Amino acid sequence: MNSKSLISVVMPAFNAQAHLAEAMQSVLGQTYENFELILVDDGSSDETLGIARSFSDPRIRVVENEKNLGLVNTLNKALGLCKGDYIARMDSDDICVPERFALQVDFLERHREVGVVGGAIRFFDNVPAPYTFRFPTSHDDIRVALMFYCPLAHPALMFRRSVYDQGHLVYTSEFPHAEDYWLWSRLTREVRTANLPDLLLHYRLHKKQVSTSESNHQYLASRAVRNWMFEQVGVAASPTESDLHESLILERYGPTAEYLNETARWFARLEAANASTGFWGERALRDLLAERFRKVLTETGFHTYRNTAVAEAQRYLPPPSMDVGPSPWQSTLAFRRRCRSAIKRLLGRAG
Repeated sequence: MNSKSLISVVMPAFNAQAHLAEAMQSVLGQTYENFELILVDDGSSDETLGIARSFSDPRIRVVENEKNLGLVNTLNKALGLCKGDYIARMDSDDICVPERFALQVDFLERHREVGVVGGAIRFFDNVPAPYTFRFPTSHDDIRVALMFYCPLAHPALMFRRSVYDQGHLVYTSEFPHAEDYWLWSRLTREVRTANLPDLLLHYRLHKKQVSTSESNHQYLASRAVRNWMFEQVGVAASPTESDLHESLILERYGPTAEYLNETARWFARLEAANASTGFWGERALRDLLAERFRKVLTETGFHTYRNTAVAEAQRYLPPPSMDVGPSPWQSTLAFRRRCRSAIKRLLGRAG
């Protein structure tokens, strides 16, 4: 590892007095010590600015917005201040594990083709019990997973400086409350991404977050981003198809053979269009759709569905010799339902 590589840590903060000190301390406690922490106070009315300035570490740069600019503008402003070879995102209410920066820099220096790397996160605070969520690790799997949720946890990401210099790392307000989901959907077309299996961040969930207070707006914006993805692959999704896809995300499955058949037709349509456009990796798309289809099949209990399956479903069904019984999805069903609200949060926010 090149220990001389400078990391610019971007941390926007707005009325963050409750958890800011803990978040900052987790950055200052990194085993990789060559970084600058750029904390931008976005017009806070509480003690956020005072807490930020109470730290004497010379690696901290505190910037004060004269007025509240909002998260998108604050993030873009902070990026323009970065001096590092790498840029790391961090929220003012989360906690880094001590080895986070070391693990990410080491990975990026060993994988020159990758421009963005994230990792596993542990949800805590406003949840029944803390639990760890791991994301797809390869670029192709990350890209195709975007059609269902956001597989890049924003505050756990590290970018090469070149990603910003080339104009790929720019936040926009086209889809309010789904800014990061929209960014990754665009960025991953040009920049290779990866996730580490390692836990990098303790991700705090609490009621004051945008995704909690504006969840309906966020969901609608995220749905619009998904419809954009379908257009890129060559599919103009009908309202019925869009509703069907959303039911798969929300796990509101229809307990009928016809629901499964419609799902199979929708998946086959996506694969056929992708064969022409190459928007997603063929293998990654097939694997994900088959996994999703078998998940629905298992959870709806249609053990005899094969007898009524349409032709399009054959590619997604398990081999005849295998019963549609317990699967990795089914074995974690209770977990999935418990963390559904957390996954909804990850559908899109620039936080």
